[in-house]
Amino acid sequence: MSLKGLRSFVKFDAREFLKGKQLLLMQETPWMDYDSGKEIGAKLKTTIWTDDTNYGTDGTTNEGSELDVKISGLKAEAIDRNNRGFIRLINPTGTVYGEFQNELSLKADGFDLIKQDGGEK
Repeated sequence: MSLKGLRSFVKFDAREFLKGKQLLLMQETPWMDYDSGKEIGAKLKTTIWTDDTNYGTDGTTNEGSELDVKISGLKAEAIDRNNRGFIRLINPTGTVYGEFQNELSLKADGFDLIKQDGGEK
């Protein structure tokens, strides 16, 4: 029997997924509303620099993969382009989608820059 609406009950734990990962900020661009064309925030392009997550399968890693993160209300031009580095997302949330459930849409309330030794700047 094929059921409808099951996807509404699938929860993605963004904090747990991001635990053990270093995100490197690569680029920021305006996030535009599809319908109105108005700027509603910033879209950050990040690279998963390291991935120490245990996926339960040997050899599984997302190291080197890119993640786009949307932050509502943030202006892309307000981000200091000379101060790029590792970031920690504030209150991340995510939705898994796609035919094979292998795509991820991430949003956050903001981000903090992180020193390379793991401490905050």
